[in-house]
Amino acid sequence: MMSKQLQIGALTLAAAFAASLLAARADTAPQRTLVYYFTYSAAQNITARDSANSAQAVGSMPQGSPAGQTGSTGLTGQNDNGMSHYGGALDDKGKMTVNVLGKQPDGGLIVTISEAGENVRRAATAECVVYGNTNVICDPNKTVYTEEYTLLRFLGVNFVDPSQLDASRSWSFSQNKPDQLVKATYTIDSNNSGMMQIGEVRSIKEVGSGHLETDIQTKIGYNFNMLVPTSVDEYATQYTDAGIGGSQRTNFQTTLKLLTDTMAKT
Repeated sequence: MMSKQLQIGALTLAAAFAASLLAARADTAPQRTLVYYFTYSAAQNITARDSANSAQAVGSMPQGSPAGQTGSTGLTGQNDNGMSHYGGALDDKGKMTVNVLGKQPDGGLIVTISEAGENVRRAATAECVVYGNTNVICDPNKTVYTEEYTLLRFLGVNFVDPSQLDASRSWSFSQNKPDQLVKATYTIDSNNSGMMQIGEVRSIKEVGSGHLETDIQTKIGYNFNMLVPTSVDEYATQYTDAGIGGSQRTNFQTTLKLLTDTMAKT
């Protein structure tokens, strides 16, 4: 259960990747290694029209109906409008490893990321470039899960830029692409000698059919002195409306906790 729409700002075009990833190589010695513990869950609910015509609900068949005939597809939650309800869930936990390989002239941080879930969320090493404005570019030929993108977008060197803060210690980011509108606001809720608690409110609207929308709220523990997130708790709701054809809602939750950092002060 993976949603490419949650890969916010992830520009996975091969041309963009080739142009931006100038220095990263699989055999480049990492300058820094970060290991995070993660949990991931997704719960999906789908309402779909299985028939263009109305269907009679269970138990509503007229007398004299053939034995065994129910007047519906037999799924719990059906009514007499031809709609059915489906659901599913996925949970996993494990570790993510990020290797910092270098920095590009444009400020992008060159990294590799891999994920080792205990169950199904397993992804081999992929090369990416991350920016302070939360944009992420990853190798389009590699699997990068949504929870990996959650971590990557907070790894940019200038993610917290004091010069961009307003009077309420907030800053905003927006991006209008032909197929997607992204808006995000970040607020520093507390700052104890560089150990920050940051709140994120983010929305993504896909342009086109389906009216796909994603609303994200995130709590970020951030070490400004070391320029890394120490914890992340992200809750996202994704909704698409196909009108009379049905709708789909998926709730995602990702948590991250920094376990080790080879640059941590001892």
